[in-house]
Amino acid sequence: MKIDTLSLERQLKMLQAKEAIVNQISPEVCDVIDLDKFLQATANEVGKMMEVSRCHLILCTPGRTPRVDYEYLGEEGIPSSLGRAIPLESLFLKGRRLVNRSPIVINDFAHFELESGLRSELEGLKSRSILIVPIIFQETLLGVIGLHFSSHPHQWTPYEVSIIQSLAQQVAIGFQYTKIYTEKEREAENLKIMLEIANGINSKVDFDEISTFVIDKSIELLKAGIGCMGVLDSSERYLHFHSFRSPRPEYLEGIDRTGTISTTNPLVHQLIHSRRSISLANPEEDEYASYYLGKLFRGKSALISPIFIGERFFGNINLIWLKRQPPFSPNEVELIEGIANQAATVLERDWLSAEVLRLQRELKGVRASEMIIGNSPRLKRCVELALQVAESSATVLIDGESGTGKELIADLIQQHSPRHHKPYIKINCGAIPETLLETELFGYEKGAFTDARSRKIGKFEEANGGTIFLDEVSELSPAAQVKLLRVLQSGEFTRVGGNQKIVTDVRVIAATNTPLEEAMEKGLFRRDLYYRLNVFPIKLSPLREQKEDIPLLVSHFLNIYKKKANKYLVGISEKALRLLKSYTWPGNVRELENVVERAVIMATKKVVTVEDLPEHLLSAAEESRERTLEVDIGTTVEETERRLILETLNYTGGDKNQTARILGIGRKTLYRKLKKYGYLNSIG
Repeated sequence: MKIDTLSLERQLKMLQAKEAIVNQISPEVCDVIDLDKFLQATANEVGKMMEVSRCHLILCTPGRTPRVDYEYLGEEGIPSSLGRAIPLESLFLKGRRLVNRSPIVINDFAHFELESGLRSELEGLKSRSILIVPIIFQETLLGVIGLHFSSHPHQWTPYEVSIIQSLAQQVAIGFQYTKIYTEKEREAENLKIMLEIANGINSKVDFDEISTFVIDKSIELLKAGIGCMGVLDSSERYLHFHSFRSPRPEYLEGIDRTGTISTTNPLVHQLIHSRRSISLANPEEDEYASYYLGKLFRGKSALISPIFIGERFFGNINLIWLKRQPPFSPNEVELIEGIANQAATVLERDWLSAEVLRLQRELKGVRASEMIIGNSPRLKRCVELALQVAESSATVLIDGESGTGKELIADLIQQHSPRHHKPYIKINCGAIPETLLETELFGYEKGAFTDARSRKIGKFEEANGGTIFLDEVSELSPAAQVKLLRVLQSGEFTRVGGNQKIVTDVRVIAATNTPLEEAMEKGLFRRDLYYRLNVFPIKLSPLREQKEDIPLLVSHFLNIYKKKANKYLVGISEKALRLLKSYTWPGNVRELENVVERAVIMATKKVVTVEDLPEHLLSAAEESRERTLEVDIGTTVEETERRLILETLNYTGGDKNQTARILGIGRKTLYRKLKKYGYLNSIG
């Protein structure tokens, strides 16, 4: 039935319904508005008042396609449209500018022209007549109220349109009132949360505890599935991931915790240069989201917030959801950025903690059983060689000075070998008397010598199927060398005092801290045995040749011994670290470990200082400093030459002849330059 006018009774009924709706949003009537309940009630009341088939409210949220958020259905059999995307902005906006405040009145949908995309979406609602009224507040489109008749066309009267417009104005006011209230309430709640996090961070001693606390709190507040902290390495080329956490441990299964992401990746580049959080909606977003979500974390959505210490990018907080999430709200972004700022405040307050964390992350650059520490090219190469040979059964000879980590390389080979579940026996050939070494390795028969009251199984027999590590192999006696050669050639040997051939399948890893070539020249080591051992050589460099590993080693040992000593130490001073890097370390890593352990015991401050280091290091550093000259990059050649001449003159005690000889210049040239510098008269 076509209706041109409304009866007074009908108008009165609509006015009463409108007043009931308005009362729900009046600040004088309600102290607090529940926005969701209010908007759903509005859809219900307006739908009943207008006796329509469908009434829906659509909110316009920045960054999100408008969709049906609240709905009333007045007829049975009508499918719900909740969550349905309907691109209505083009009816009222041009770009972000409001260009139309008027309702869209469609008396008969079949005869109304609309943009094709919007028409297609509205056709899906199967409506015959539609009234779309914008909800506007201060030139901002907040959303729309939509009324639909499905079973028959409806002629919308001016009164109906005006009363819905009036309601839309009241909804806009209520919406803004509620928004202001909830924002203030949220600010207060966020402040409370940030205070709790700040107190929690300050109550922690170890930075591992702090980072774990930060990630756990982030996961708890934002209901994420996985969280971790990204830490920029010292080269500032890669982000490494640290402190993986999840409320469900099974979520972390299969994640490569040694994964990295380059700072040239557009996601990381944007994070650093915008200094703002980034959200990833799904892995299909682009190739970079696919790598980040799909390969690194196996997630569906992510929220990433940067951590800056002053102006320096330190890393980030990564939160991952295993199910696709709706667009993140401003409050969620505000929360993670607030947590990142709290972490940054702690790091900025104590930058040494930050450096320790960065170094601890880099310890994972190259590790074997959490024990091989370092990131230098030489050490990386040794580890690569060890991993390459691990899969085979080839004999390995590890050569290196005492304290360089030969046993750790042997352990790495064993752990990655197919024999890792079989016996692994270690023998220090230099620690066993020569008279006992042969029997220790190959065993003996009963009666083989005076005290041989029963048969004894040797280490080679005991290690059958597995691996034997012979440290200080150069200390083997001539007789033991012969038997070892036989084992390597044929896999056979005899026990001392016996004739029975024993077959064994043993992989041999040997190590030496003395050059076997020199021992061969002196007739102390068999040449044929050397070639049998030297199938796959691995040469370990002394610490003095890979000093870039010293900061990582120091951080590692500090972490171990501060816990043993129950001390709160956040790191080592720059001056002390420079001193450690300048020392030659004749005892290599073992000596460095002993020095750090002593320094932890001696430390009385939050950091290890020069005063905590042993005297012989200070003396060596002083002697070294007298013979070295540090020049900053950017110093001119003329200034470098001036400093070199004056420091050399100082080193020689003012002896100009010796100074000229050291510098390789003539005496007259030296005098001329000293006169130029104005130092000739002052030094006599």
